[in-house]
Amino acid sequence: MLIETLNYMKKTLTRFLAITLCLQLFTTSYLVAQETTELSSDEIFTLARNIPKEKANYPQIIGLLKTALTKSPDYADIRMFLGRVYTWNDDLDSARYQFNQVLAKDAKNIEAYSAIFDLEYWNNNYWRALDHANAGLFYAPNSAELNIKKAKALNALKESRKALALLKNYNVQFPNQDSVVNYYQSLKKENLKNTVGVSYEYVYFDKRFNDPWHYTTIDYSRSTGIGSITGKLLYSNRFKTDGLQGEIEAYPSITKNIYAYMALGFSGSDIFPRFRAGASLYYTLPKSFDAETGFRYLDYNPTKTYIYVLALGKYTGNYYFNLKTYLSPDVDIFSHSFTLTARYYFSDRYNYMGAQLGTGISPDDMTRNITGLGNLHSYKFGLSYSKDLVNNLTLALSGLWYYEEYRTNTWGNQFSAGISLAKRF
Repeated sequence: MLIETLNYMKKTLTRFLAITLCLQLFTTSYLVAQETTELSSDEIFTLARNIPKEKANYPQIIGLLKTALTKSPDYADIRMFLGRVYTWNDDLDSARYQFNQVLAKDAKNIEAYSAIFDLEYWNNNYWRALDHANAGLFYAPNSAELNIKKAKALNALKESRKALALLKNYNVQFPNQDSVVNYYQSLKKENLKNTVGVSYEYVYFDKRFNDPWHYTTIDYSRSTGIGSITGKLLYSNRFKTDGLQGEIEAYPSITKNIYAYMALGFSGSDIFPRFRAGASLYYTLPKSFDAETGFRYLDYNPTKTYIYVLALGKYTGNYYFNLKTYLSPDVDIFSHSFTLTARYYFSDRYNYMGAQLGTGISPDDMTRNITGLGNLHSYKFGLSYSKDLVNNLTLALSGLWYYEEYRTNTWGNQFSAGISLAKRF
């Protein structure tokens, strides 16, 4: 009887607390509504701007701004801020409506052209973005901000020559605009057509092999209208045997959001595959994701192997994360290859630090991919660092540790260190 009474009191107390909370929330909402009706549009605008710009707060900010607009429907700054919040909240049609309302009242509002450009550019609508930049430049042809935005849109549309010419001409007329000068230099650097590189890697084994391995690569890349093309010559010395492999790679663009990777390699040495081929499709996905699907083919006479590739990547701020796997129905060495890579970019793709963690050996890793000498199990961890030195000369350093079961219940360590230099011109 006592237990039943206690349970009844517990349920009653729970209901009372729930009702009290609902009444409190209703009262708070009512008081806020009453308060905002008594405030001016400027005061409500100030309230909205002071709320932290976090996704959970966007509905509250939007509600306040709408209230302010009922008081002052022609207040451009409020409508502009509302459009930007809609943009951050991925409500793009509502954002466009707000920006266009501002422009309908004031066709010379440069801030509105800049804001609607950002909306379209951030969502990969580059032609629309270019149209808005041009419309704003009609009224403000000397705007540094809009000239930079137009150059960004042109560059995204693969019209880098036009973008560079636009900024070069602007710098001649207005040489003291640091923002334009800096973006011009960055764009020039991004659109250099040629790259020559040389690299060396040293691999040491504590148990598995008595002699270290050595690798040297020379390569040349050229950017073309359809994508980059690279020729490579790889020299290796392992098992006290010298070998050469020649390879050609291409990254042709297929559509706006898809490009490909294609590679062919040939060698007359037993320490390389006699023939290797690879192909992948890379997809640019919404929300800063990307993906890869493809295959690799290795011909170590008489062994021939097909390997399938799957990968998913994600950009967030200056960070990039990628999980890649190689799957083979034929050879166990590749069937459990997984690698998680993380990079932090200081500025562009040439300046970063990174780390990788994984298991198995990638068929794209020619320094460790040897037919007939696969591991039963292997685990790896690596670090990398790349930095521009001077005049588009990039230095890259890498280190990698493998812990490998090369015979049943027999494990060993493998350490490698690499250095490379690449010159863009």
